[in-house]
Amino acid sequence: MKSVQFSSTNILYSPLPWSPSPSASTSSLPPSPSVVAHPQLPEPPVDPAPSPYIPDGSLHFPPPAPVVYSPWLSPLPVPMSPRHGCIPIHNRAQIHSLLSFTPFTPPPVNYDLRHPLHTINPQLTPSFLNPATFPPLPALTVLCRHIAWPISVSPSQPTGFVSVLDVFTSVYTSLRLAVRRAEYDTLPSADVRQSVDNAYFVRCRLLTDEEERKIEALKGVKRVDFLTGKTRFLGLSGPVEGDHVWELNVA
Repeated sequence: MKSVQFSSTNILYSPLPWSPSPSASTSSLPPSPSVVAHPQLPEPPVDPAPSPYIPDGSLHFPPPAPVVYSPWLSPLPVPMSPRHGCIPIHNRAQIHSLLSFTPFTPPPVNYDLRHPLHTINPQLTPSFLNPATFPPLPALTVLCRHIAWPISVSPSQPTGFVSVLDVFTSVYTSLRLAVRRAEYDTLPSADVRQSVDNAYFVRCRLLTDEEERKIEALKGVKRVDFLTGKTRFLGLSGPVEGDHVWELNVA
């Protein structure tokens, strides 16, 4: 079991901090472009690097686990049922087919939530600019059983409705937010904390460049790590409350 050290000045939880690199830089998610014939994804956000207490300057990752979940290398697990059971028959709103959760069939969009949005570029079509729901809605809320934070989705274009692309953008941006020490401490058990830590290490190891890996690790645990490796986007089910609240299904 790897021990974790904190100080009162470190507001981000990082299972294994190390010396920050002078090449680390910050940027912010640029404003979304105007509506065009073909959707363009924004540049992925880069979180400001924290200034944590560094007990030593060593760089070390734990040895890889014997089995690490990969949505590309393992069969699709049996998905969980929606938060409130089966989808109600008389829904007032319907979700776009690109976002729809269809149990036991591959999702329409092949996307790992740990990866930047540009990784779905080859799958982009003008349909991503369509309303996320019918009828179109000015705002959505996305819930996930694995995380405590609701994800708010607002329109990025002057159309006044939430688009399919808005949903993917908001989910990715929300899951990239850093986890505070107090939030990490709410995890129910040591086993769950270890699973979150393991997800953090696996995510950092996805970066092949050593310098980028150090910079990313300094940013600490992110909300996506609370998914404990269940990062394959399976779609939205619901609505689970009114017309505007939907559940994110992952595997």
